[in-house]
Amino acid sequence: MAIFPWKKAAKARDEPKGPMTGVYQTRADRYMTASEAIYAAVSRVANTVACMPLHLYKGMELHRQDPLEKLIAYSPNPRMTAFMFRLTMQACVGNEGNAYALIVPTLAGTVDRLDVLDPTRVTPIRMMDTGEIWYRVTPPDSPKQLWVHNSDMIVIRHMSANGERGIKPMDVLRGTIQYDADVKTYTMEQIKSINNSIVLTVPNTGLNEGRRKEIIRQFLDAYNDSGRSAIVLDGGMTVANLSRTPVDSDVLGVENMTRNRVATVYNIPPSLLGDTSDRNFTDNEQQMRELMQLTILPIVAQWEAELDRKLLTWEQITQGYHFRFDMDAVLRGDVKTMADKHQKAIRGGWMKPNEVREKDNLPPDPDGDVLLGSRDLLPLRMILQGATVKDSGR
Repeated sequence: MAIFPWKKAAKARDEPKGPMTGVYQTRADRYMTASEAIYAAVSRVANTVACMPLHLYKGMELHRQDPLEKLIAYSPNPRMTAFMFRLTMQACVGNEGNAYALIVPTLAGTVDRLDVLDPTRVTPIRMMDTGEIWYRVTPPDSPKQLWVHNSDMIVIRHMSANGERGIKPMDVLRGTIQYDADVKTYTMEQIKSINNSIVLTVPNTGLNEGRRKEIIRQFLDAYNDSGRSAIVLDGGMTVANLSRTPVDSDVLGVENMTRNRVATVYNIPPSLLGDTSDRNFTDNEQQMRELMQLTILPIVAQWEAELDRKLLTWEQITQGYHFRFDMDAVLRGDVKTMADKHQKAIRGGWMKPNEVREKDNLPPDPDGDVLLGSRDLLPLRMILQGATVKDSGR
């Protein structure tokens, strides 16, 4: 038996001890497998949010050695990478309208890990006397209920009017999902009946009803015996195929309407779901910019505010600590836009050359850690006085 190199270096482990439980499918998984359009919408948003780097900063300085940076940017819990954590949370939001991650502390009081919970097993409860929000959690493998305070739970929601429980997109799209399922059933019936019908023309002259039925029976027997390919006709009989198109043009219009409705609920451009009826976009980069501005930016703002509020103290906030997504990372493919931005940033003196090089995965330059400025610029007050660059002494 061949032994792979990685197995030679792998550490042998005994069978794990203690009780075990299987991995079960959530209701959100079933929702996504029921509709291609919904899966595409949730996947588009969730993958975009998961792809963006998320880090802890103090002012503009990245704090790589902080334990919270490791938690958020590397591994929120032993089972997930940072990418999978955000992907799972956004998938829950896209299907259930809410996503919950339990903040598990260490004995010292710091944050140990963030455990993603099944949103169908979490119920927000408002206390009448204090107005505080608590969450009633029912574990999948235990009938015992747990109570978690709002400050110990990372909560990402879809839009809602009360700010406590997000509206489930599936409830908004319930009619659309059923309509889409009915259309698919109708379409499959159409496809199955393509070219399966034939038209047999039998002359009426001198034939009684019994003779006509006998001729039709003999024709069908011969037609089936030939493998429904070809037979020889006589007596003035003719036959022709009754051709039908695979999918009616109206059906394609209905599918575009379904994609458009799903895109509207998830606030994304319909063209990203395959609806080609909108020809206003000039290129894919323009579509991505609209996605980032209208869809991803509000989600990013919610994530940053929730992480700042739940993982940082007020003292840290006043010192300039904050979590921030790097939204520019998603626009790396837009070479023209990013090049124009970086050129203006360097000439304008608000980015160092090495900061730009780092974003493009280039090594630092020895002379790239200073802010530069263009010599052809003058203060406006000097221009109004008729001064030139020579008069400025530069």
